[in-house]
Parts: sequence; structure tokens; C-alpha cells
Amino acid sequence: MKSGNPGHSLDRLLEQSEIPRDSEPARRLAGYLELLEKWNARINLTASTEWGAIEPLIAEAIWATRFYPAGADSHLDIGSGAGFPAIVLKILIPRIALDLVESRRKKTEFLQTAAQILGIGGVRAHHARLDEFLLRRGGNASWDCVSWKGLKLSRADLELLRARVSEGAQFWIFHGKEMALEDPNRAVEGLELIRSERFPGRKDWNLTIYEKSENVSRETRRKKLGPCFT
Repeated sequence: MKSGNPGHSLDRLLEQSEIPRDSEPARRLAGYLELLEKWNARINLTASTEWGAIEPLIAEAIWATRFYPAGADSHLDIGSGAGFPAIVLKILIPRIALDLVESRRKKTEFLQTAAQILGIGGVRAHHARLDEFLLRRGGNASWDCVSWKGLKLSRADLELLRARVSEGAQFWIFHGKEMALEDPNRAVEGLELIRSERFPGRKDWNLTIYEKSENVSRETRRKKLGPCFT
């Protein structure tokens, strides 16, 4: 990791996040960053491996764990890229079974290799587009939590996902000023807004969480969405 003292930089973030430096999560986070830098020299995983660029991505995932549903033990991440935030979430919440869907083959290979080298069980990386992956799985999969960032899902995408998660499953959307959905008002029909949190370390960066609920009326949903979603 390109910085004056990468170990010290990560140590500082771990200390701020109250993660013991000699813990298994700390060891795996350090190993993940080493792999990221090594692979990024060969394929374009992320724009920069400078600590200033990577730190907010790690800090965001660490921060997000405080909102993770206690009963969730299966997670689907869409457009996983270099593994932010999903790999970090998995490192910090090892109980979850994690499916990663990534349309770029080399990034998929990195994700699966990273999980194996770091000794993180219960991770499956899938090289596919979201719709192809969901249709291929049919009704044979169900997740407690679904997340994505850096891409916009359509209403059709959400409908496919809603049919493959259980009642009460959460949808985690990491986004900037604009919601990471095409036509947000229509896309979230059948979902209930649980919370919208602003990440303290990045300007205009948010985590919005919906829950699958068949009993949410359109009028109730609009009231909860607020003016930025109308």
C-alpha cells in the first residue's frame, strides 16, 4: 500500500475503529490490502492504491457494520469490483455466507483468490451480470442482505431480487447525492425505508437501507422517502 508507513496508517484506523491490532480481522485486513496492491499492478482493480484513496473505502465498510442486521447470515453483493465494501464486511462479520457478483472476469478471479489466500470461508465469486446470475439460480437462493455501490439497478433488477430474498431481507445501497437506482420512486415499491445514514468520513456519501415488506403502501413509502426521493 503506497504511503509513507502503510502499517502505521492501517494501525491508526484499526485503533480508531476499536479493532485490536493483533486480532484475526486486523491480520486479514492487512493481508487484503497487500493482495490489492499486488494484483492492482497487473489488472485495474482500483484507480489508486495510495492510502489516502483506500482508507475511506475501508473506513466506510467498518462504519457500516454497526447497522448490520443481527439475524442476517447470508449476503449478496452486486458489482463487487475490488471487494469494497463486501470483503471488509465479511472479514468483520465472519458468520455471513457471501455471494459476490462481478461482470468482469479478472476482478472475479481476484475476489475468489483473495478469499482463499486470506482463509475466509463461505465466499463465492460469480462471473456474471446480475440478471443472468439471478435467472440461472432461479428460486434456489435466498439472501438476508443485498448490497451494491458504484452502479444503478433498474426496477426490473429489484423485482428479480425481491423474488429471491425472504420477507424482512435488507437492501443496502451505498451512494452519493443521487440514489443508485433508476427511477427510484417506482423501483422501491414493496420495500420499506429503514434508515438513511451519511458516512461521516466522506462528503455526500450515504448508506440507505430498505427492507422487503409486502405490506408497505405507496403513500406510506413516499412519506418516508422524503423530498430527495420525489
